[in-house]
Amino acid sequence: MQIGMLRLAGLQNDQCAGKVEAALAATAGVDAASVSYENAKASVRFDESQVSLQDLHAVVQQAGYRIAVHGEDGACCGGCGG
Repeated sequence: MQIGMLRLAGLQNDQCAGKVEAALAATAGVDAASVSYENAKASVRFDESQVSLQDLHAVVQQAGYRIAVHGEDGACCGGCGG
């Protein structure tokens, strides 16, 4: 199992976070998902032999939200450590 952190954009409230969390949790290969509206982040434990981070990005987009890019909203996405 691998744990991935996704920085999210477009969340308006806890209901949005719940929608993303449910979509991620329903994805084959995902063992657990937790989304924080306050931090605009998702933590996903998944089996990398069944699903990739790119697949998880697509799930977020299909739920109607976006993966934040570096510097969006003045925050680091965490991908480069900067």
